Amino acid sequence: MRKALQKNLATVALFLTFCQAAMAHPTMVAKNCDGDGQSPIPHGSKVELISDDFLFLEGPTWSTTSQAFYFSEMNFSSSQAQGPDSTIYKLVLPNSVSTYLTHSGTNGLYAKGANLYNLNHNSQSVSKLNIKHKLNNIIAGQFNQLNFNSPNDMTMDSRGNIYFTDPNWQLGDRTQQQPYTGVYKIDVNGKVSLIDGSLDKPNGVALSPDQKTLYIGDFSNRVSKYDISSSGDVSNRRDFIKVASPDGIKVDCAGNLYVSSHNKGVINIYSPTGKFIDKIVLGQNVTNLAFGGKNNKTILITTAKGLFSMQVNIAGLRN
Repeated sequence: MRKALQKNLATVALFLTFCQAAMAHPTMVAKNCDGDGQSPIPHGSKVELISDDFLFLEGPTWSTTSQAFYFSEMNFSSSQAQGPDSTIYKLVLPNSVSTYLTHSGTNGLYAKGANLYNLNHNSQSVSKLNIKHKLNNIIAGQFNQLNFNSPNDMTMDSRGNIYFTDPNWQLGDRTQQQPYTGVYKIDVNGKVSLIDGSLDKPNGVALSPDQKTLYIGDFSNRVSKYDISSSGDVSNRRDFIKVASPDGIKVDCAGNLYVSSHNKGVINIYSPTGKFIDKIVLGQNVTNLAFGGKNNKTILITTAKGLFSMQVNIAGLRN
């Protein structure tokens, strides 16, 4: 009787340990996420054009709260004093596009709960926009009492830590104050720390499903990977894959990387080990992508002019 009770208690303890790990890293547990090195693109699947009636598009994100995509449009024919004038659009699938916010000053977007986090070149900040009320508040605008350059893209872990890139693409007529184009972390208390100041115009950023690896693409035609410790420290940068002009990066629940190759006009797909799997050909400058839709298997793709969508077999990681 005692042995049976001890066995049952051991089983319960093991189950509780698993549940605690899953709660700490909710993206660890997912169904139908075995990539098995196969292409996530369904056979015969095609990219669908939603609209090519845009200027330069960037920063797509899916909001589970709104059940809609949001993305930025940048006008490089406008005054560049504080970077290009920007507009945020809202897309309700399959193709209902509406203007959400004009003069937003945004590049990258990241929807989480009731908020639309935005990388804002106008205010040179990482900011948080309430989706319903459209009230925007700056989270961080400086490091070492110097303004950021032009924050570009971000991701967030399950604890609420933000990882973002700060190249100088949309610096405009302003003088660069930071001595580098850096990668930063904003912790849950709002403290900003420098992850890496050695990269040349870092751009796309993403986390692995277990949140132990950080991926960064930069102007040196490479995607680097970093280790993230259990305490949240980021270290040990090393070259991971070579990609021509890497832009936005996203990861699916199998750990596959989708890397936008801007000048090549394609999205390259790699396994978690860096093996090339497949590519999505756009035929024009591709900037970024985001997973969304009911089952998170719809990809929204932004380019220098057009907006596209595509269905895949493996769900993306949810924000």
